Amino acid sequence: MNNRMIWALPRFTIIAGLSVWMTIAVLNNITDQGTNVVHLANMLSMRLLIEDPVFGNGLEWRAWSGSSAQVVLVTVIIWQVLTAFCLWVATFLMGVVAVKEINFTRALVTSNIALSMFIALWLLFMSGGLWFGYWMKQGAIQNVHMTLIIMSIAALIFINQPHELQKSKQ
Repeated sequence: MNNRMIWALPRFTIIAGLSVWMTIAVLNNITDQGTNVVHLANMLSMRLLIEDPVFGNGLEWRAWSGSSAQVVLVTVIIWQVLTAFCLWVATFLMGVVAVKEINFTRALVTSNIALSMFIALWLLFMSGGLWFGYWMKQGAIQNVHMTLIIMSIAALIFINQPHELQKSKQ
């Protein structure tokens, strides 16, 4: 195994794994929209907090009414499709780096763009969720978002670790 492959293979594996994960998330959101519409509607309308006599009483003015959950979900799906596409491009480029003598910069830049799109989604979910107080009644969903943020940060740190081969090619 050459130095190029040693450097690129773990990065390829991480990006490929996140590409697969995001692709499955897109497919799930397209084929089972009802599940996320229910969760989004509960969060946006703050129904679970409004029904509670104690939690979130000071936040209830933030509630959205109407059918905005479906619009939010479609927007999320579009972002996820774009993110999955960028992750797959980064996967391809990192795979090419593993087997061919090419500049690493393009694969790194593409990976960073894709991972930034990935983490941006989860940070938006965490911020939006905090705005609507979802942590009080939908904590399991918040835990998923926090886990994905941590995974994103770990992937960004690992992908961007300098390597002798990388330094010599720039």
